Amino acid sequence: MRLARNVNAATATPSNHTRQLFAACAAMLALVSTLSAQAAFVITGGSAAGWPASGNDFTGDLENLGYNQMTTRGQLSVDMDGTVTFYYIAAESSYTNSFTGSSSMTEANHSFNWDGWSSFSIDVSSGDVLDFNFNSTSAKALSPVDNFSGSNLEGLGIMSMSSKTSTDLVLAYNDNYLGYLDSDFDDMLVRAKFSSTVVPVPAAAWLFSSGLLGLIGMARRRKQ
Repeated sequence: MRLARNVNAATATPSNHTRQLFAACAAMLALVSTLSAQAAFVITGGSAAGWPASGNDFTGDLENLGYNQMTTRGQLSVDMDGTVTFYYIAAESSYTNSFTGSSSMTEANHSFNWDGWSSFSIDVSSGDVLDFNFNSTSAKALSPVDNFSGSNLEGLGIMSMSSKTSTDLVLAYNDNYLGYLDSDFDDMLVRAKFSSTVVPVPAAAWLFSSGLLGLIGMARRRKQ
């Protein structure tokens, strides 16, 4: 009879308390996994356009920073809550181009300045399509290029680095992309930098969660 009781104990189901702890740990691990994901810009649609032609005045400056690819006709959004800061960094144009979001920046200084001649920030939520546009005083340009509505995105080049997570991009405007003059995407360059407001989960949280699951497993084996 004693042997039978031991067999019954070995096949007994876990207590409610054990099941609750296990469920809590599983939920914690899922949460940690979600919060630990790295924030990034998301480019929807569009196609790889190759690197800008030699006619782009700032190709060398961008390559020195690690930028080596460009997407055109894409729409830019974000995958987490955070803040996007826009910096006007350069322009090659005989027109007065502008970039508008929550504020506006007008083409002025033309030399390359990675830290920006001017800047402004917007708060964004996960899944947001960024609300910005480029405009031009040129009568030949089909403008504005509007990312939010997806209008005239042929004039928007999104420059990125293939070796890094996309949290720092360059938005390159082609103010006369209908074939009148050029298509080298250097008429106005705006840097877009994304910072997530989601609090990173420290490595200790992973250790605590996995350790707690291990203790639950040991407790269950002892009951058997």
